[in-house]
Amino acid sequence: MDLTTNYLGIALRNPLIAASSHLTTTADRIKKLDEAGIGAVVLKSVFEEQIRGQAGFLETFNTYPEAADYLNAYVEQEYMKGHLDLIAQLKRETGLPVIASINCLSGGAWTAYAAQVEAAGADALELNIYIMPTGVDTTADEVERQYLSILTEVAEKVSIPVSVKLNMRFTNVLNICKEIYFHGGKGVIMFNRPFEPDFDIDTIALTHSTEALSSRSELRNSLRTIGMCTPQLPGLDVSVSTGVHTGEDTVKSILAGAKAVQLCSALGKGLGVICEMKRFMEEWMERHGFSTIEDFRGLLSHKTGSDEELYQRVQYMRFFPNK
Repeated sequence: MDLTTNYLGIALRNPLIAASSHLTTTADRIKKLDEAGIGAVVLKSVFEEQIRGQAGFLETFNTYPEAADYLNAYVEQEYMKGHLDLIAQLKRETGLPVIASINCLSGGAWTAYAAQVEAAGADALELNIYIMPTGVDTTADEVERQYLSILTEVAEKVSIPVSVKLNMRFTNVLNICKEIYFHGGKGVIMFNRPFEPDFDIDTIALTHSTEALSSRSELRNSLRTIGMCTPQLPGLDVSVSTGVHTGEDTVKSILAGAKAVQLCSALGKGLGVICEMKRFMEEWMERHGFSTIEDFRGLLSHKTGSDEELYQRVQYMRFFPNK
């Protein structure tokens, strides 16, 4: 069976992508992913906040206030050097497509970092935008404009394809996907898994959630949106993140119309899961008479009318009838 796919204009040997995580921070770890058969890697995100935080920490030991600018520039340069060197090394020593990822706070940093990763040889760029309003006066339109402003600036600065990692808390995810496409985005990742706080009722304190890893059940949050998005925006490539743990999950994602899936929590079980997922896809394709990924991609998307009601609210009425 032919598992090759095309994502963001890049030929992948299979639709399995290693998502941004600790597994994509060093050349040795990424080479192991390559040997295990991964289709592409998304490097651990460049976090401007981390750079600023490290510089701020060093400033606490500095008695010369005028040295603050130097410290910020030095820390940023060293941080980016390691990241850029990794991209260049991977392009020299492996055949893996390398997707860079950046997460910034200030406007200028987005374009500056984007230009640098392109120059280092990244095949594509993922914008890991995370804007979570905390005030009642911020409107949904304002949040969306921030996303699109960042995308527009970056897309105009680089020539490599740019995708946007979305969270699912948009009033209309389909509309923001359309706007991303018309503002220069080549793809979207559905969805980002944001930090969720929890409450410790013993200490009566705010803490972090203990559920750091995703579960298979979370995939259902993506399938409906993907199934409605891909037929309406065929020029926008979708990859699925969160909830993909098995070959079955991958097949479902592709049936909805996705071009690829991103693995994070699943890889924590061991890199052997990559081979298991590929084997499942091949056996499933053979059973159903499919030779290529494109033979079945989008077969259960909204356009096919496989079951119109299951894409609509009437699904709620079906499972919870009025007694």
